[in-house]
Parts: sequence; C-alpha cells; structure tokens
Amino acid sequence: MRAFSRDALEHYIPVIQEEVKSAIQDWLQRDTCVLVYPEMKRLMFRIAMRILLGFEPEQIKTDEQELVEAFEEMIKNLFSLPIDVPFSGLARNFIHSKIEENIRKKIQDDDNENEQKHKDALQLLIENSRRSDEPFSLQVITSQMVLLLKAMKEAATELLFGGHETTASTATSLVMFLGLNSEVVHKVREEVQEKTLSMELLEQLKYTGCVIKETLRINPPVPGGFRVALKTFELNGYQIPKGWNVIYSICDTHDVAEVFPNKDEFQPERFMSKGLEDGSRFNYIPFGGGSRMCVGKEFAKVLLKIFLVELTQQCNWILSNGPPTMKTGPTVYPVDNLPTKFSSYIRN
Repeated sequence: MRAFSRDALEHYIPVIQEEVKSAIQDWLQRDTCVLVYPEMKRLMFRIAMRILLGFEPEQIKTDEQELVEAFEEMIKNLFSLPIDVPFSGLARNFIHSKIEENIRKKIQDDDNENEQKHKDALQLLIENSRRSDEPFSLQVITSQMVLLLKAMKEAATELLFGGHETTASTATSLVMFLGLNSEVVHKVREEVQEKTLSMELLEQLKYTGCVIKETLRINPPVPGGFRVALKTFELNGYQIPKGWNVIYSICDTHDVAEVFPNKDEFQPERFMSKGLEDGSRFNYIPFGGGSRMCVGKEFAKVLLKIFLVELTQQCNWILSNGPPTMKTGPTVYPVDNLPTKFSSYIRN
C-alpha cells in the first residue's frame, strides 16, 4: 500500500509523463496509421517496469522483447487450465531473475547512498523494510515483491503479471471514445489549459476524471472477478454455501444498474453529480468492491489522467475504421487494434 500512497504517486508523475510524451511523439511522426492497442501495451509495459521495478530506460531497451514475451506467456498461463506442462515456469523464472538483479543493485546503491532521480515501488519497499526493523534480506524482499505483484494481477488496474494489459485496455478505450466524441476532447482541453502536472492539479481535473470513470463504466478492462464464500449466505432466494467459488460480473453489474440512465451513451457529465458515487457503491465496480478492491486503483487513475492530459494537449486523431468491435480475452480490446491517425494539435 505504501507504494501507492499519495506521496509515492507524486514521485511517479515525472516518469509516467516522460514515457507518455515519448510515445505520443513517436505516433505523431508516423506517416501511417498507429495500431493503438499494441502501442498501449508497449507503453504501459515500460511504465510498469520503471515505476514498479525501477528499471532504467536502458535496461528496458536491452531486455524489452524478452520481457514482453515472458509476460505474455505468464498471462496465457494465468488464464489457462491448471495443467503442469514441462518448462511452463521458464517465463516466471526469467522475470524473477530480473527482479532479483534489480533488488541487488538497489540494495547496493542504497548502501552507497546514491542519489536517485525518483523512487519506484521496489525502492520504497526496501526503505520501508529498513525503517520498520523487519528482517532485511534478499529472500524477504524478493518474497514481498512477488506478493505485491501477485496482488496487483488479481486486481483490475495492476500493471505487472499481465496488469499492464488492463491499463492498456482502458487507455485504448479512451482513445476510441474521445475519437468518437470531439466535444469531450474540447472540454478536457479547456479544463487542463497547459498547466504543470502535479498531484494537486490532477486531483483538480474533475471532468477529466469523469471521462475516465465513464470509460471504465462502459468498457471495464476486466469483465469480472472470482471470490470464495467465507460463510453461507442467501441472494435473491438462492443459497450460496460456504466455500463455494463465486464469480461477479463487472460488465453485467454496470449494464443493469438503474443509477445510469441512457447507459449506452458516453456521458462523462453523469459523474459530475455528487450523489452518484455514493448511490452507486456496488453498481459501479471497475476496480472491484469491498475490502478486496484493487490495490492499484489510485495509481491507475493518476496514470490514465496523465495519459489523457498529454494526449489531448498534443494530438488530434481520427479512427481509421470508425467504432471497432470489442472482444474480451482476457481484457477488453478492439479486434482491429484500433488503427488511428494522429496529428499535432495547435492551440489557438
């Protein structure tokens, strides 16, 4: 949780902004259409590696292809039948070896009191272990980091162990919905007005936040989640015994919620109502609900706001194929990868 505190998020802003700006500049320089979904996966992967594991850009550049392939393999394993296949753990072992390399380097740098440009989640975990006088060893820190990554994968907007796919999914949906609703782009631009990004400013961007909420309402990246019933209970006349596996559907919950009139229309303004979120506590659950709500919820919001700010301030864009067909597998994505032509936006 300390890695997703407000102070920690403040540290992450420059890195996220740097990666987003670099990606957008690359899109603007292309003469052909950009396949948005694969590009978003690449962008969110780089942000995840830098923010969560403290990889330097040079490290990512060297190992990027192998790391991406390892993550993709892990994602397929997570959503496949639990059959023990020879060599199926190679991807996991490779990723763990890279995590261990970074832990060793960070411990050494910390001992030498090297000044860091920013603090990533791994560095915060190491510092917290030392401050709290907990047993400090490579094995302990590695174990904690693996648990952190597992928790993020189970949640909706995590970035590692496939989690970068969830934010890539939502960022792709943002490009799609704003490409189909130019008046929304205009309102986001009017709210931002080229200000220097900080946690304080991001928190003030209410309409921009509503655009993200509406996107998550219509296209939640994860369709649902699994839980185990801790005790026997009754729901709508049906008894659910203790110990049963239960799945809740985020998509269906949003679809039947009566608090969202005109549910098929993209209307960010609906979330400007102060009473809506209180009245829709379990009607709106893109990050899950209750005590098991996504641990990376606030981090995802910050990342997506920065992406949306940079995108609208720098770009105009046109969807080459119009509204795409969406598919789930395991996250929501456009079947055609959302080919889009980006051009520079010049403020009047």
